[in-house]
Amino acid sequence: MIRVVAAVLFLLLPFTASSEELAAGISRDKIEINSSFKGTEVAIFGSVEAAIGEIVEGDRARDIVVVVRSDRLSRATVRKKELVGPVWINRDARDFVNVPEFYFIATNRPLKDIAARSVQQQFELGLDNIVFGPAPGVVGGPIAFRKALLDSRIANELYAQHEGAVSFMSSTLFRTTLALPPNVPAGNLRIQVFAFHDGQITSSNSMTLFIEKTGIERALSEFSQREPLFYGLTAVFFSVLAGFLAAVAFRERL
Repeated sequence: MIRVVAAVLFLLLPFTASSEELAAGISRDKIEINSSFKGTEVAIFGSVEAAIGEIVEGDRARDIVVVVRSDRLSRATVRKKELVGPVWINRDARDFVNVPEFYFIATNRPLKDIAARSVQQQFELGLDNIVFGPAPGVVGGPIAFRKALLDSRIANELYAQHEGAVSFMSSTLFRTTLALPPNVPAGNLRIQVFAFHDGQITSSNSMTLFIEKTGIERALSEFSQREPLFYGLTAVFFSVLAGFLAAVAFRERL
């Protein structure tokens, strides 16, 4: 009888013991974009609560990795220009698919010191580990095209990697700041927070930040999706009209 009771307690022990918990939050969960939007910042914060009987400090402290990425994937074309005589022309191009429209990662120390390369690749941690590839039917091409795509997104403030940007306010409380540029795409941004120890994920949490267009920007966006052909023709018409009016005004000045 005693052996039976001991065996039952042994089986229940893993389920009754408390495990580590990662709590996380954001300063705001909705951003509205209009014609006057100049970009904004969102604070991401949280705490790591250790399991009962464990002390999280010193060399037992956790590493924190924060990843923010859009749920919308797009197709991107990278063109390589070459100088032919006095003119620059497009000589080669590569199409990529499943490209996140926005990507941000922040860590408390260098990513290479937090997790092994295999773990980084598995969870797409870091710009070099974002998974997107050539369009169907297109040969992969040189790595230079992928690098050019990343460089372009970084220059437009749509991609960012900040190692050391997560700061600890205590042994368990942490914080970082997400900078959203004026051209941040509308849609949902998924925020994932990972706690690491000894190169492995010990806990995680996720949230959603909603980016919505308002006013005339929203009306135009909905119109372009509902009537893409008519929207394109309208845009061409107004472009031609603007060019004609500019030409008339310039002619009158002469």
